Amino acid sequence: MKHVESNNAKWFYLVLMVLSFTVTFMTRFIWPPLISTVAPILNLSAAQSGAYMSAFYIGYVITQIPGGVWADKFGVKFTLSLSLLVGGLATVGMSLISVYSVGFALRLMTGLGAGSVMACCTRLIADNFDQSESGVAFGILLTGPTLGLLIANQLGAALLNSIGWQGAFRVVGIITIIIAVIVFVLVKPQEKETTSQKKITFFSGIKTFFTTRNLIGIGLSGFFYMFVALGTATWANAHLANLGFAGGEAASVMTLYSVGGIIGSIITGLIVKKFNLDQRNFLIAVYVIIAGVAITFGNQSQLGALRGIGFLFGLCSYLPNAHLNSLVLKFVNKELAASVMGVQNFMFQLASIIAPAILGWTIDITGNFNTVWYSLGASPIIGIFFLLIIKQSKQQHTNLNL
Repeated sequence: MKHVESNNAKWFYLVLMVLSFTVTFMTRFIWPPLISTVAPILNLSAAQSGAYMSAFYIGYVITQIPGGVWADKFGVKFTLSLSLLVGGLATVGMSLISVYSVGFALRLMTGLGAGSVMACCTRLIADNFDQSESGVAFGILLTGPTLGLLIANQLGAALLNSIGWQGAFRVVGIITIIIAVIVFVLVKPQEKETTSQKKITFFSGIKTFFTTRNLIGIGLSGFFYMFVALGTATWANAHLANLGFAGGEAASVMTLYSVGGIIGSIITGLIVKKFNLDQRNFLIAVYVIIAGVAITFGNQSQLGALRGIGFLFGLCSYLPNAHLNSLVLKFVNKELAASVMGVQNFMFQLASIIAPAILGWTIDITGNFNTVWYSLGASPIIGIFFLLIIKQSKQQHTNLNL
């Protein structure tokens, strides 16, 4: 894809990517607010209800790497629009289910559609934004997940009450399909395939990632960062309930956490660009702060303190992500941006599988949540070690002969 010359065009593309990212998180999280209504109707057990979320993540992980390859080889226009279309159709299909197995297959399909979105967005940013602007672009892009989660929770409850659970799935699915059509119509097609693109294979991004020291450092440091983010998302509500807070009180804490996250995502790139900060050193400082705030949050028992520190926790927790993604573009050829991002995001998503189980195991052993928060505090400190192996000089991997 040719570099977009127009300043307005690149920001329009970024808005389109935010919308794409947002709707994939809406399709992901529309299920939880509907569980209590749908499960009795379909005779789903708690394990089966939870498995619908697991099915999404299975599909999501599967298409991380191939989705990146497709975006680099065939272009964002077709890869992203097809991915959104698949996710939208599968979500509409959920309104028609009557048995567990069909729902599981459709949730798996929804995840397969969502898996390539981050890689597609990365390629579009690489094509249209300079390295100095990429942190800002990724920061804005990464408001999408939080917006998608908030919209899914609010919209899901509202639609459930107004048009029922089938209507909720249909509305979210149709919105996703509309965004797919907009992407297909408005995103420019890729130029004629270049020699470098013809050489891109499934293993191109994998080889580049694991033969580039800086990318390995980014990936591993990001894994331990995601361990904190996913661990908090999984266990914070249970921790608040264990402290004796009602559902509404716990929700107020996590809402402030999400609001802080949105603000953090928006300002993180602006801070680094405004003050001309080194991204690696900024990440190291933020990791230290996250460690301290996580432990502090876990040691609070008063609702007011939890709300205030929860907001700060969300703000700090969403500062690193944009720069972890932006750094990838610094150390990889643009032609492989999506392929490498697919590998990195695959590594990041391993934390979504590992963190909840490990932290749950510590709760089972100790009988309390203290170990959760100290573990979450330790995780970014471990991540700092891998940030330190990143060399500051620009290092690009150019071998596409796979």
